[in-house]
Amino acid sequence: KPWLFNVNFFYFPPRIRRILEARGIATTKATHDNDMVNEGKAENDDFIEIPDDIAQDLANVSVLLKLRLHEAGEMIIPYQPLNNQKADCFRLVLAGKKDFGINDIRHILDAMDKYGNDL
Repeated sequence: KPWLFNVNFFYFPPRIRRILEARGIATTKATHDNDMVNEGKAENDDFIEIPDDIAQDLANVSVLLKLRLHEAGEMIIPYQPLNNQKADCFRLVLAGKKDFGINDIRHILDAMDKYGNDL
């Protein structure tokens, strides 16, 4: 029986990734099978603290990306604030009778890259 769970994450377009990485803030991590997954770099390695000057820009990215995905008929994915962040993150709820596999997650991330790469 599949479990219901939420995944909260930020989408960093390449422009914002470059800015964060230039400041020494890692935005991706290679896993054991060389997949790229979002990761937070902080003392406890659980989250990224978004600098204030990037937070507003990232909030605009979330709004535009959600709109593009919706208008293209790809998906409706909500965004919401987190308590410890000023920028909104995306919230993916995995629930129901369908088993979600790595290909489903890759499809979501690929669509986000396709429609958000230039933001």
